[in-house]
Amino acid sequence: MKPIATAAFTSLLCVLSLPAAASNFGFMRDTLPSQLAADEMQALKTEIARVLEQTADKKVSQWQSPGGKVGVKILPKLSYTEAGMPCRRTLLQFSAASKPAETYGFTICKNADDKWHITQSRLQSLGEEDLALIESHALQALNDNHTGNPITWFNPKTKINGTAVLVSAAQKNQRPCKTLAISLFDAEGVSLEGQYLLCKTPSGWQREAF
Repeated sequence: MKPIATAAFTSLLCVLSLPAAASNFGFMRDTLPSQLAADEMQALKTEIARVLEQTADKKVSQWQSPGGKVGVKILPKLSYTEAGMPCRRTLLQFSAASKPAETYGFTICKNADDKWHITQSRLQSLGEEDLALIESHALQALNDNHTGNPITWFNPKTKINGTAVLVSAAQKNQRPCKTLAISLFDAEGVSLEGQYLLCKTPSGWQREAF
């Protein structure tokens, strides 16, 4: 897997360069995913859905194709809700003997039928200015130590409202840790919301798995 970025909110917002979203995996021609037979691809999709339902962020799950040719590591990196529906930013790393590994990133959300599907999330369209606003206000909420006190902002250029709230504080592995809730609302009123555990390290706040 690619290493997790050391900056807490760079990692938090997953600003990776990723392939364009699609409704299925059919666009990947001449790649390791294309070597999977139809039944193997269906088995992989079933496993991805299971992982998204049961596995916490930053925990790697491994899947091997029934034919044994292709292995896949599944890493949910970021969980949040968009317009009230659960979404998870997820990395898939495909590997096979004598071939370089291939890593793909997707936003996978539930639809009205309660099924996981690849989608283009509003999170992926956030610009550098909005990312900087999220980081600065989130750090303010972390450092102010005022539990339940909302830190709000508004970007007049993009019409995005944001709120960061310190939910709780506790010790984890002898380090000070805090749970932070972040909410964004765009001009259409669509929300992006999530809660994240961050712990203090010598290099700053780092996101941890719950």
